[in-house]
Amino acid sequence: MDEELVKKAILLMMEWDALDNVLFEQAFQKKIAGKFNELSKNQPMVIKIIGMEGEMMPSTIGKYTGMEKSSLTRMVDDLEKKGIVSRNTDPDDRRKVLVSLTEKGLEYYNCLNKITAEMADEILKFVDEKDIEDYVQSLETMVRILRKIDASRAV
Repeated sequence: MDEELVKKAILLMMEWDALDNVLFEQAFQKKIAGKFNELSKNQPMVIKIIGMEGEMMPSTIGKYTGMEKSSLTRMVDDLEKKGIVSRNTDPDDRRKVLVSLTEKGLEYYNCLNKITAEMADEILKFVDEKDIEDYVQSLETMVRILRKIDASRAV
């Protein structure tokens, strides 16, 4: 593989990660600071994922967050104790457990969604529709490539 191309890819990934952290992660944490004191750092993200997807298996949450199963189990336990999520047996397969938001969880989700929408409006006013389409297409490409790499590692 071309060494310069690998170097360029690594630098671009590092820059993307840094920009994403500043523009989205840090800004999001600042916006929710004080509003969700009972939540740990990653719990708002998990609430948003469950809210967007609806009822889902913990392993699917892990797919989106990259969290280890033990950490994810502890987080879901904590969210359940706080009355934000509930666990239910999958009616189609009693061996599977599904996690969903409670009424309190839905309130949190709606508030988090509003903050995210406000942030998107603030950030996306600097780009046009074509830029957004290109960004989404780039993300789809990156995820497709990373899934391919991940699948080949599992073999």
